[in-house]
Amino acid sequence: MIRKSVFLIPLFFFLVTCQPQTLKVTEPPADRHQPYDYIGKKGMVVAAHPEAVKAGLSTLKRGGNAVDAAIATAFALNAAEPFASGIGGGGFMVVFLAAEKKATVINFREKAPAKANPSMYLDKGNVQDTWRKSHGLSVAVPGSLAGWVYALEKYGTMKLENVLESGIQIAEQGIPVSQTFSQINKDEYEKILQNAGESSVYLHDGLPYEPGDVYRNPELAKTFKRLISHGWRDFYDGQIAQEIIEAIQRSGGIMRLEDLAQYSPIEQSPLKGKYKDYTIYTIQPPSSGGLHIIQLLNIIAHWPVRDWGFNSTQYIHHLSEAFRFIFADKARFLADPDFISVPVEKLLSEDYASQIASRILPGHLQETYPYGSFDKNQIAKFNTTHLGVIDSQGNIVSLTQSINDFFGSGIIPEGYGFLLNNEMADFSPHPDSVNSPGPYKRPVSSMGPLILFKKDKPFLVLGSPGGTRIFTSLTQIIINVIEFEMSLDEAIEAPRFFTYSSEGIAKSLIVESRIPQRIINLLEKIGHTIDVREAYDKYFGGAQGILIDRYRNILIGGADSRRDGSGAGY
Repeated sequence: MIRKSVFLIPLFFFLVTCQPQTLKVTEPPADRHQPYDYIGKKGMVVAAHPEAVKAGLSTLKRGGNAVDAAIATAFALNAAEPFASGIGGGGFMVVFLAAEKKATVINFREKAPAKANPSMYLDKGNVQDTWRKSHGLSVAVPGSLAGWVYALEKYGTMKLENVLESGIQIAEQGIPVSQTFSQINKDEYEKILQNAGESSVYLHDGLPYEPGDVYRNPELAKTFKRLISHGWRDFYDGQIAQEIIEAIQRSGGIMRLEDLAQYSPIEQSPLKGKYKDYTIYTIQPPSSGGLHIIQLLNIIAHWPVRDWGFNSTQYIHHLSEAFRFIFADKARFLADPDFISVPVEKLLSEDYASQIASRILPGHLQETYPYGSFDKNQIAKFNTTHLGVIDSQGNIVSLTQSINDFFGSGIIPEGYGFLLNNEMADFSPHPDSVNSPGPYKRPVSSMGPLILFKKDKPFLVLGSPGGTRIFTSLTQIIINVIEFEMSLDEAIEAPRFFTYSSEGIAKSLIVESRIPQRIINLLEKIGHTIDVREAYDKYFGGAQGILIDRYRNILIGGADSRRDGSGAGY
């Protein structure tokens, strides 16, 4: 006789495992560097500060869509992480509209003022870096506010005052200063002191903030309230605009009111690429980030990276060599496509990727890294924060924005509490460069917000700050997830590396100290000069991501502990 328990035990386990999963919500580990995935069912927000994440999540729970929540998060970041973004800067966002199954890009990159010219940073033939980075001449026309409002009015459901609420509250009530905020404040102290003075809201009694201090910005709260009472155009042609121009001109700048008044964002089709079964939607030039991520994935597709293994000698060497070729292309071809024809199709071609892959050899470095030899007629006629949102309807926003260097130019319109960018430093100071300054040109950026689709369904929302390390870091994270099968936050927290070329010559290979010494030794034998950085170095950015796990029907958020990254879902 067969006992019933033989059947009942398997049946019991089948029933248990098939029950709907209850979301288990825990706090991130005390050691913030340990990978930690945020879980949600209906919606998810990831950003570089927990208070900004709360603002976005609250917006979703109040019935806002992904665009509403993204703009609320962006305003909150201006108050909570002011050293990296805000209304004095610019950026890009990729928006996926679930009902229409359509992706679109909103380009709110800053522009040069009308009086900009290719030689504006030369003095008797010498480049004046101060003019480019901490001077009135370093400020480009801000695009963030115009871009946020454009997105809100076209694709959002809420009014400006609704998405400003959390930003105002954070600015008025304040936040505890983190170690990250404090260290960056100390690093940029001289610039802030010189351009904003010791009474600046970005200093504490004339000195940098210490961890645990409470940082408040009542001036920024007043500015946000003015945007509600006087309308957002006040920033571009009203009283706020007047104060912006006065602050810039006091610091030696050439921007005029007309430059602000003429600014408008651009909506454009996304740049599209493929890697195996995945399709990537990202931003077009003047940002180089999206284009170079696709280029790198095209090259990597020629190699057995999964067999090589994560951060193996072969993997780091080959990918580093690819970085150097890509940087040669960046310097030669990338510019504002409104002024210069960028050979995007050729740069993204399979033939070109194959050419680069075939030149990279396992045993040694190249002697030189030339840019692609295209027909010259094709060319004639470059710190930051990222956030991601998914709502219950499947709408997605991937948004990267910046004021360039930490604390931007250090210039603050008196009494208004926001920092002006120094994005003019992203132009080349050399007049013969395709990326030299000119009237209303947009400087090349390295930003690369993206949405990765798997078999035509959204799979991964990703982006990062980090200047020229943005597209190299994002490429590594994508490969960590797809090829090395890491969880999302494990992929984000994993040790990174970076290198580039300048004028065809290889530069040092920069690695985080968590990469094993034996790997470093083998790379040095090949010919790489190694520069070892801290274990979780801010140099490599602060990526944020959301992975859509369709098998378990959950959203998984990952947030980089190299900054104050955080996430939350519901």
